[in-house]
Amino acid sequence: MTTVTGARMRDYGGIELPETFGDAEREYAAVRTAAGLFDLSFRAGLDFTGGDRTTFLHNMLSNDIAALRPGAGCYATLLTRESKVVADADVLCMEASIRLVLDARVKDRARAHLERFLVADDVEIEDRSELETTLGVHGPRAEDVLAAGMSGLALPDADLAHVEATVAGARVRVVRSAWTGESGFDILVPRSHAASVWKGLLDAGGPRGLRPAGMTAANVLRIEAGVPWIGIDFDESNLVLEVGLERGIHFRKGCYLGQEIVERASARGHVNKRLVGLHLEGEHAPVRGDRIVRAGAETGQVTSAAYSPYLRAPIALGYVKRDAIAAGTRVEVEMAGGSAVAEVVALPFYRRS
Repeated sequence: MTTVTGARMRDYGGIELPETFGDAEREYAAVRTAAGLFDLSFRAGLDFTGGDRTTFLHNMLSNDIAALRPGAGCYATLLTRESKVVADADVLCMEASIRLVLDARVKDRARAHLERFLVADDVEIEDRSELETTLGVHGPRAEDVLAAGMSGLALPDADLAHVEATVAGARVRVVRSAWTGESGFDILVPRSHAASVWKGLLDAGGPRGLRPAGMTAANVLRIEAGVPWIGIDFDESNLVLEVGLERGIHFRKGCYLGQEIVERASARGHVNKRLVGLHLEGEHAPVRGDRIVRAGAETGQVTSAAYSPYLRAPIALGYVKRDAIAAGTRVEVEMAGGSAVAEVVALPFYRRS
C-alpha cells in the first residue's frame, strides 16, 4: 500500500514501504507506550481450498495443521527435505480454506515448492496478493484502538487467532500477533479499501495515542522482540533449528517434509551454529555482515542490528558457532572504524511483563 501520506518511502526488495513518517524515535515510542499503525504490504496470502487442503498442508508444514479449527492459527515453516527454510508463515484456518500469510518476496518460491508435491490431491492455490494487503496495529493500547474502530467486535485472544470485522465500511480479517513484543493485531484488508481503512483506524485511534509507524521503527521493535525475518536473518541456506524457529515446529506430529533431519538434529542436541542475540557495549550498532569474533577467530556474522531504546545500547541478531551459543559468552563484533565487545544473550531482548 503506497497511498499513505506523510511517509518517506524506501524500496525493500522491490516493495515500496514507508521508512518513517518523520520521526522514527517517536514512532517506536508510540508502539511501546500506546499504539502504532504499520503498512505491512510486504506480507502476502496464499489461499488453499479443496477437500485435501488440511492433509496436504499438514504433511508439508512443520506445525500441526490438522489440529486447527476455523478461527484458529499457528506459525509454521515450509522446509526442504534437508530441513532448510523455504518460507515461514502464519497459518490461518477458515471455514472453507486455509491461508498462509508470508513474506511476499518468497511467496512465489513457496508456492512452486508446494506445487511440486501436488499429485492427485484435491487442492487449489489462490494468490491473494493482488486482492489484499496487510496493516498492523501494535502496542499496549492496540485493543482500545480496534475496539473504537470496530464497534461490538470480540477480539481474538490467542496467538494468530482471527475474526472477521468491518472497518470504515470494509470487511477485514483481524489476526492476533505479537511480533513487536507488544499486544497487537495484523489486519488483512482488501486492496481497494486500504486507504480508507488506514484513515479509519487513525481517526479512531488518534485520541488513544495511535500514530503511523514506518519500517525503521518496525525493525527495531522486531529485533528487540527477537523475531528474525526471512531474507535478512535467514533464507534457504539455513537449517530451521539454526534459526531458532522451534515455535513453528510440532515435534510429535509425525512425518512432514524435512522432519527426519529436524528429529536427527534434535536428538543430537545441537546444531553447528545458531542465531543468537548480542548485547553490545558502546553506542554504535553494527551492520549486516559484520564479523563476530571469539578468541581471535571468526565465529559468525551479524544479520540484523539496531540501537535499542529499551536497553539504551546497540543490539544485534547473528549466527555463532555452537561453542559460543551459551548466554553470557563474550565475543567481539568487528565494525567499520573498530570493534565492540558483545555478550550473547537469550532472546528476546524485550517482552512486556
